[in-house]
Amino acid sequence: MKGYRCLKNIYLNIHFPELEAKVTPEQQALFDQGNRVGEEARKYFPGGVLVDNKAWDFFGSLKRTRELLAAKTRIIYEAAFEYQGCYARADIIKYSADTQRWKIFEVKSSTKVKEEHLDDVGLQAWIIAHSGLPIEEISIVHLNPACRFPDLQNLFTIEDVTSQMREKYPGILPKVNQLFSTLKTDQVPQVKIGPHCWVPSECGFREHCWNEAKVPEFSVLDMPKLNDKKWEYFNQGIIQIDDPRVTEWNELQSRIVSVHKTGERFLDKEAIQHSLALWKFPLIFLDFETINPAIPRYEGAGPYMHVPFQFSVHQWENIDSEPLHFEFLHVESTDPRPTLIPALLKACEGDGSIVAYFGKFETDRMVEMGKVFPQYQKALESLCQRIVDPLPLIREHIYDKNFMGSFGLKAVVPALLGVEQSYEGMVVANGEQAQRAYEEIINPLTSLARKEELIQASLQYCKKDTQVMVDLVKWLFDL
Repeated sequence: MKGYRCLKNIYLNIHFPELEAKVTPEQQALFDQGNRVGEEARKYFPGGVLVDNKAWDFFGSLKRTRELLAAKTRIIYEAAFEYQGCYARADIIKYSADTQRWKIFEVKSSTKVKEEHLDDVGLQAWIIAHSGLPIEEISIVHLNPACRFPDLQNLFTIEDVTSQMREKYPGILPKVNQLFSTLKTDQVPQVKIGPHCWVPSECGFREHCWNEAKVPEFSVLDMPKLNDKKWEYFNQGIIQIDDPRVTEWNELQSRIVSVHKTGERFLDKEAIQHSLALWKFPLIFLDFETINPAIPRYEGAGPYMHVPFQFSVHQWENIDSEPLHFEFLHVESTDPRPTLIPALLKACEGDGSIVAYFGKFETDRMVEMGKVFPQYQKALESLCQRIVDPLPLIREHIYDKNFMGSFGLKAVVPALLGVEQSYEGMVVANGEQAQRAYEEIINPLTSLARKEELIQASLQYCKKDTQVMVDLVKWLFDL
């Protein structure tokens, strides 16, 4: 499947594996989550037998699968098949006594069928069919976005893709032949960088290939709101953002080009002053940390729905006062919201503006919590009505060359207030790490010492998120 994505990817993977970036803890967490989804899916096909050989035990897996087929096993999990040097393991195969053929079920942890899933299961079905197993039906099993905990009976949707596979089938053998012939050459395939470097996820060789392509630190590929047009420009040799051939920049993009040419920060002080005049003291600075597991575990939550488990609040009474800090972190495996919501309402009481960077995220979480806990719905909705967001203000009225095309808080604050405001060196330094820390905190196998270390690191991270917002807004007022 790496070769389906990019011929250079599979070639480097086989011949120069040392060039591939190491799997990050965040990526490993996604892999682990995918494995848990696969295990959960087996419950919807009970009575099967698992081929539990390790992933690298090719011959053992094939032998065990043949034994189970000979024993007329009706449902097999992780069955292994091989044909002409191609090897696949099917998540679930099920025998149909009526037709004396088999149904293939490929489990995906997404909430819909994606194009790469069809390529994946198509190649798998091609291998299985040529290995001698008669196939009746091919389906993709994916998470159902309409499912809500605690009723997980409809956690999965089974989508029959047999007809799509018939359309793709003639193209599989030519593709396989292309992959093998590519791997046998002495030269690395010449493949330009492109959207495939990021889809379906960041390629492990992206940094290597982008260095080879001599992509500068800030290029047309980093320009906001450019979408697929950036690749059109890049393929025309337009890489630098000040390339005179580009005459179609919008107002924001033109501003970015100008700042990177001159090095002078853009500030519209009058517009900033007008925006801030609409905010009402005392200002409440709010940030949530959330968990969004693929398999929902909390009341009313669906697959990948964000559930807050932590917040930080800074209360700034007036322009001359020092902010007060309040925080909440749920450290048990139970639903965090029944205790989080009352603490949140108390920390945000009053009628001042609630400052949240990309405030839609906090608003959406409070709306969702109100639906699950109707006794708090009106109170949470009133908080939503008080939210003000510095992000549009920054995007429309400020640009610094050190933003590097990003308006995220972690790019904006160090650029405007100094590198000492960065998150560098923190044990928990971003939202993904906060999620992993929380999973470890609530794991009963985590030692008390490790748990305490992660609790303190999590509190420090969330507190920093609101503290830097305070410092940013103070800086805006000082303008």
